[in-house]
Amino acid sequence: GAALAFKLRGEPRVAVACVGDGGSSKTDTYAAINAAGAYTLPFIQCIINNQWAISVPRNAQTGAKTLAQKGLAGGLDCVQVDGNDIIAVRAAMDHAILRARNGHGGSVIEFVTYRLSDHTTADDASRYRSAEEVNQAWREEPIKRLRAFLAGRGQWDEEREQALVGECQARVQEAAERFETFAAQAPQALFEH
Repeated sequence: GAALAFKLRGEPRVAVACVGDGGSSKTDTYAAINAAGAYTLPFIQCIINNQWAISVPRNAQTGAKTLAQKGLAGGLDCVQVDGNDIIAVRAAMDHAILRARNGHGGSVIEFVTYRLSDHTTADDASRYRSAEEVNQAWREEPIKRLRAFLAGRGQWDEEREQALVGECQARVQEAAERFETFAAQAPQALFEH
């Protein structure tokens, strides 16, 4: 709906929707892909393929060889990228946004990654995933990869990292302190907006 509104208003905006690998098999995802293709909408469907739809492995929840190809039937541009490679992720998004803004329609981008933690606080992923599988995924974790890439180019080091961590911690602390100054609202305020 947002993508259609952007198109009708002639706005250079792009609607981006993100869904996990399990959610990519739901009917609303297919409906969005179909509408984006039928109306050449500025729409990007990001599919975060973290290998597990809750406790169901990706290969057991869809017959599609890749999740990106789910957009083919809708006529969308489809690409699969290494979701642990931040530079590849950025390049894929930049390309899809440019296509959409230039009136060439929507895209489906599958970001292949791995869920390193439990799906929810009620989940115990150790019941269905091996420690070896998770340990291997930690070796390919995106922040570690980007840190190594930048350090190898002389664009990152421990001093810069500690400065960033300190700055982030200060900003979080400031936000927490600001939040604590807000007066408690009455329960009925929940319905005001």
